[in-house]
Amino acid sequence: MAAVVTGKNRERPRGAARREALLEAALVLVAEVGPDAVTHRRVAETAGLPLASTTYWFASKDELLTAAVELAAARDIARIGELIDGYRPGDDAIAVALRVLLEPTATEAPHSRGPLLAAYSLLLEAARRPTLRDVAGRWSAAYMDALATLLQAAGSRQARADAQLLSAACDGLLLEQLASGSSADLTSRLRRLARALLDASP
Repeated sequence: MAAVVTGKNRERPRGAARREALLEAALVLVAEVGPDAVTHRRVAETAGLPLASTTYWFASKDELLTAAVELAAARDIARIGELIDGYRPGDDAIAVALRVLLEPTATEAPHSRGPLLAAYSLLLEAARRPTLRDVAGRWSAAYMDALATLLQAAGSRQARADAQLLSAACDGLLLEQLASGSSADLTSRLRRLARALLDASP
């Protein structure tokens, strides 16, 4: 999920750019206060735009959150696609797999709390809101497909199962890190796990 830049001194966006600015603001709020606290008014205030602009683009909170998930997912899926497209035989496939998992965006530093908090909050919200499940499923599938491709290239004979285990371990470690405020580097831990999975591959 890309970083969101807000500020009252910037020029107000218009048209489709205004819609995107509202979604950027929604993502900031999801990270800061959680989806339950997101309202049209708070989104408009965070974006520095009039309330009418929020209600013009989004008729309901469900519609606003769905569009925010779609924006976050599209950006992250594009990032993953660039990593896969850039992979070449002979490259360190495990290193690329760890970049898929540990770089929340193409521009953010790894483990940046804002994008990670927003991403996990929105994915968890999909368990409560059926309108979010389709895009959440596509988002998760992009990770599984990329990781399976890379782990197969690294020598796994059960690449999709290994991808699920590696992803689940990463999610657990990142959630623990977010909760504790730790800044520990997870790359070496996940590399050890990936190597162990490959060694155990029948």
